[in-house]
Amino acid sequence: MKRQQHWQSSQPFIHGHTVQVDELDFLQHVNNKTYLTWMEQVAWLHSQSVGINHDTQKRLNRIMVIKEHRMFYHAGSYLDDELLIGTWLGEQKGCCVRERHYQIIRVGDGLTVFTATTEFVCVDLKNLRPKPIPEAFIAPYLN
Repeated sequence: MKRQQHWQSSQPFIHGHTVQVDELDFLQHVNNKTYLTWMEQVAWLHSQSVGINHDTQKRLNRIMVIKEHRMFYHAGSYLDDELLIGTWLGEQKGCCVRERHYQIIRVGDGLTVFTATTEFVCVDLKNLRPKPIPEAFIAPYLN
């Protein structure tokens, strides 16, 4: 019997998605690289939902860039599976690094099919050197 899974955060940003045929590989399950695409999409949707967009990044001369992904595939996803793709911010490490977590739950059986953590580094848009994460990149997520 498959165990029901629950969100690993009490406040995730959640985006619904139905698996499409172009997201499958030759084994007829979701291609591994598609999960990475979904991670990028849901993180950006989350940022935009709290008012952080390209204009904000330009105005502050800051952007968060990926330092590392840790991805875990727990079960397959297949054509027409309805998924809930969740993300939330994790620990800030020092002045410049922040974690973001991801969890994908299959609606049909409630099973967590994928989890991941990304470490982002805040950098200056002009010289791409690490800079402290501005308050405007932190406070909007806390409301």
